[in-house]
Amino acid sequence: MVRAAGARPAAWRTGDGVYTMLVAVDGSEHAENAVRYALDMARRLGEARILLLNVQPPAMSGEVSNLLTAEEVMDQHTEAGRRVLESAQALVDQAGVANDTEIAIGRPAESIVECAHRRGCDAIVMGASSHGRVHSLVLGSVASKVAHMAEVPVTVVK
Repeated sequence: MVRAAGARPAAWRTGDGVYTMLVAVDGSEHAENAVRYALDMARRLGEARILLLNVQPPAMSGEVSNLLTAEEVMDQHTEAGRRVLESAQALVDQAGVANDTEIAIGRPAESIVECAHRRGCDAIVMGASSHGRVHSLVLGSVASKVAHMAEVPVTVVK
């Protein structure tokens, strides 16, 4: 399910006594491991929810402005996000854990932290970057940015 910014179902509000984990999903092996880790945590906790989030990079205005309408760009982002979330949601559904999905468009770290805050998540689980040590040192990894900015615990899974 794709939600507009600010949409927040009543069942997901903080204070309902259910531990909610946001799991960032990008289609990588590390992200799949993060989903499996969150499922293990959900089993241990007994009552938990998983919010699967995929962040799509924003299109550069010059790249598509002459070729596609804003609606077509949004449709492409939504479809790409759905494809990435498909296998993760299948794992969560198969495990019988309450879940929801969201697709965001923007900078990954900021989008993850904003979504976790807006949706009242108790924790963030995400895969480690697969770009390698040098890339992370030069550009900074999404996981380290999320850990620095988040107000809730962040677990990074290899």
